Amino acid sequence: MRRASLILGALALVAARAAASETDRVLAVVSALHEAGLRRDVVALKKLYAPDYFHTNPDGSVMKLDDVLGSYAAEPKMTFSSQDVADQRVLLRPGFAVVTERVALHGRTAGGDPFVSRFRVTYVLERHGAAWRFLNSHSSLLGIDRGAAPAPSIQPSPGPAR
Repeated sequence: MRRASLILGALALVAARAAASETDRVLAVVSALHEAGLRRDVVALKKLYAPDYFHTNPDGSVMKLDDVLGSYAAEPKMTFSSQDVADQRVLLRPGFAVVTERVALHGRTAGGDPFVSRFRVTYVLERHGAAWRFLNSHSSLLGIDRGAAPAPSIQPSPGPAR
């Protein structure tokens, strides 16, 4: 009986560590999406999204993958220099993950005025082999703080960026 309890305890520990490491992998992919988005790196973004990806905007409109990538490739109407991420939560299921987080995007309007846009974003990811790809995202606008000082600009990454 004691041996069975030890084996079950060991299995539970292994399962907990595996889940924690899978959560870390999912959050690393979310972080890669953040970085590619700030840099407007369409090539990197395309690798992170599933071919049938779509995004639901705060106004209820839906953008397919080509629309999303096109928005990053186009000349921006405003620029974003950094973002703060908080309150991340991850739900794992076999082959799928759901991530929700609060995001504050620091930027400037076309006229140079600083602002911070605050969102709640939820992502659905699907596992493909060892990789995670984004199937869907949805954002809810929490508010826009006008005149807020933007955070310092990030350094561009080597390689293609837009």
